Amino acid sequence: MAENPPVILSVGDEVAGVEGSPAAVAKDPSTPLRSAQDDNKGASERPQRIVVLRDFCMRAHGADCERCALACPHGAISFSEDGVPAIDADACTRCDICLGVCDAFSSTRVTMADLHARIRRIALRGESVVLTCKENVFPGLEPAANVVVLPCLACLSPEFWTLVLAENIEVSIAADLSYCADCERAGEMGELLYAHAVETAEAWSGRSVGFSDVIPEKESLVKDLANPVGVDRRSAFTNLVGDVGDIASGKRRLRNSEVLQEFYERRERSRALARLNLGNGTEFNDFVPEGRTKKTMWPKRQMLLEALDRDPDIAARVPLVVSETDCDLCTNALACAAACPTGARRPDPADGTLAYDARYCIGCGLCADACPEGAVELVETTAEALLDAGDGEAEA
Repeated sequence: MAENPPVILSVGDEVAGVEGSPAAVAKDPSTPLRSAQDDNKGASERPQRIVVLRDFCMRAHGADCERCALACPHGAISFSEDGVPAIDADACTRCDICLGVCDAFSSTRVTMADLHARIRRIALRGESVVLTCKENVFPGLEPAANVVVLPCLACLSPEFWTLVLAENIEVSIAADLSYCADCERAGEMGELLYAHAVETAEAWSGRSVGFSDVIPEKESLVKDLANPVGVDRRSAFTNLVGDVGDIASGKRRLRNSEVLQEFYERRERSRALARLNLGNGTEFNDFVPEGRTKKTMWPKRQMLLEALDRDPDIAARVPLVVSETDCDLCTNALACAAACPTGARRPDPADGTLAYDARYCIGCGLCADACPEGAVELVETTAEALLDAGDGEAEA
């Protein structure tokens, strides 16, 4: 069993402002990712918490989904009477595979928004990004600043990889895959899922993830002086004096400062979201008993939309399942809208007729089950169906 087993919470909208919750952390997507060293030093001080977000759980809305339980390599996930996943803290090894499988799971230590922001900041510094897992980081090894250490590579979804590749970020994996079979954290399930995610993202994006069996190590200012391989001691000393001079003058801090990179990252992300015109949140609506409707963009779908915004050609290669309405059978009973967990289907605030936004549709099928006329069905399509949805509400 892993040290410091996670404290398991099951939360909904009511904890959106709680300090340390994913909802609170995600308000600032530029929150820096903890380094491998910080993670090891602070593990005993701040244990990771795996949280279950009801808004993103299809079972909580009535669907029959077991992906998280099937993917968990240690059988740590079961379901409570209300359908919400429950995690056995004694069985959980904090592999975070559940995060890569379903949006309903998140970590209080690092969210996917944090991770994506960290990767982009590395790229903005002009460096390649190297991903590895804790199983490959041995005691005494200090990874370089461009290395991101994950509990398991399987915690990243195909949508995450696709977005990174669509942004033309040079990313590679540094790992010895022979460790996967004996990994107590995730085992062979981790290798299976992360390989599937990477292969899927490569097929969707048309780009490739690099691979290396060597993890770049942190460099020291005195490394060249102490071990002058390929350089004479006088040159090594001159370089060291130059670095020390930069540190004293503040030039090195200026060069390495991430303030400007973070600013550009936030600005570019804000512009991308503005282009996507995502209407998350609630809106007043006189055609529902509660007086308001809510639209919720699931994180993985938002990543996919951001990738499409970067490269629309990806859309034709991404298969999707969405709902479709037979207008000849539909009587506008709006039972489908009442069952929809994302707000993809809702009464139009202008006239009460059915409004549909394919970008929010996750293909759960709850709308089809709820329709009394049998007017709704699930259809196979591609992400091209999402490209024009932002220009206006699509036909249901």
